[in-house]
Amino acid sequence: MITLDPIDQTSYKVIIHSDDLTDEERLKLIRQRDLFPAEFVHRLINLLPPNQEFATYDHYNMTLYVK
Repeated sequence: MITLDPIDQTSYKVIIHSDDLTDEERLKLIRQRDLFPAEFVHRLINLLPPNQEFATYDHYNMTLYVK
């Protein structure tokens, strides 16, 4: 499961909760994050509240920025 933890009004820390995932699901998610970052970002965008718009994503720090 993935959640967005607010840092401030324009950024979120991306949190991957692997406790509720099987080993296979966790590996698939990590592979998607690392090998297909565009698909991973689309998954994150779907988690944003309706009043916020995606701006950028910092893959190395797993931080999502919004407008």
